[in-house]
Amino acid sequence: MISRRGAVLGGLFLVLLTAIVTWGLATGAYGGGPGMRGLVRSLLRGTGFANLAVGLALVETRSAQVVHPDQLAQAALRGAVASLGDPYSQYLTPGAYRALLGNAAGRYTGIGIELQQDAEGDPVVDRVVAGSPADLAAYAGQPAGSAPGLRAGDRILRVDGQDAAGMDPGLLRSLIVGPAGSQVRLQVLRPAPAGPGQTLAFTLTRRAIELQAVTWAVLPGGIGYLAIAMFTQQSGPQMQAAVAALQARHVGAIVVDLRDDPGGLITAAQQVARYLLPGGVLAYLQPRGGARQAVAVTAPLPLGVPYAVLIDGHTASAAELVAGAIQDDGAAPLLGAPTFGKGSVQQVFPLAGGAALKLTVAHYLTPRGRVVDGVGITPDRAVPFPGQSADAMGQVATDPQLAAAVALLQARGA
Repeated sequence: MISRRGAVLGGLFLVLLTAIVTWGLATGAYGGGPGMRGLVRSLLRGTGFANLAVGLALVETRSAQVVHPDQLAQAALRGAVASLGDPYSQYLTPGAYRALLGNAAGRYTGIGIELQQDAEGDPVVDRVVAGSPADLAAYAGQPAGSAPGLRAGDRILRVDGQDAAGMDPGLLRSLIVGPAGSQVRLQVLRPAPAGPGQTLAFTLTRRAIELQAVTWAVLPGGIGYLAIAMFTQQSGPQMQAAVAALQARHVGAIVVDLRDDPGGLITAAQQVARYLLPGGVLAYLQPRGGARQAVAVTAPLPLGVPYAVLIDGHTASAAELVAGAIQDDGAAPLLGAPTFGKGSVQQVFPLAGGAALKLTVAHYLTPRGRVVDGVGITPDRAVPFPGQSADAMGQVATDPQLAAAVALLQARGA
């Protein structure tokens, strides 16, 4: 039997929830149209919201474990998002939301790592920002003369004593980022060529991290090299500066490296694409049940020299759109390995208290209408990279994909 207090709390919760939803629909706070309003009205007429309200009230009043109502609400939101089966839709804690905004801006306060999930859903270091705390910090018991810092491939085991295995990515990020000057303790497993690997303990002091989205170099033979690590608000200005620097050095061709680029802001991709495409369509946005919308490239600024593009299995999202548009246009050859296959669009909806919901709201197509999501972009020329590592990439002598691009451009008279 449901206690009277539980029933009263459930009823009050339902009334409050109905009021909040009604306010959101009236004010457009959730960005919903007629379809969303109809869905919510249907839910309010059914038993779903009533069961949710009563169920949460029962957990709060009858469970042997004391739980705060905010925790219940967060768990309910996480469960609702998890029911979508979409790895890109997430409930973001306030800390995770701040980290997301910082990454989009190209700067944040943290330790300087990017994470991905392995096949078991455990967090693994994908990239370490050069000069960051994660790059420079020593680990406990580090032998003299050995290199400090975290490395790509390190698996995060614990964060400040909390088990990180299978942890929600948003929650994990919120634990790692924090105020400048504060510390975070990480325990990681560093894989070994043979054997179980080595468990290492780091204590890192957070600080402001400036993300370098675009880097450049001049390779032997007068070939320019442009590596685009991500698409942030800084990518356009950094691309402009890098192109100007290479043009001032009169390079005869350029290799554009989109490997390990997880994507980012579509607006940043549009800015970068100005240098790589002659204008026109970068991609098409296909919302659910809506008309296809063109994402345009305007005011092109051509490189003025031939170029080739490198892609791999970690090229994703906005980086795939740029690669796909280049391939559809025939502007440059793509070399490397097939891309990741993320062609979905996420929109972030801020919530009270600094939290947010990140939801997939649409999908992208290439200018010729090719599907990217779950498919990826296949290079024009497949070039394997056995034992690919961050240290080997970007050096002609140790990077067969880069060497192949340079040889191709030289053979074409660049």
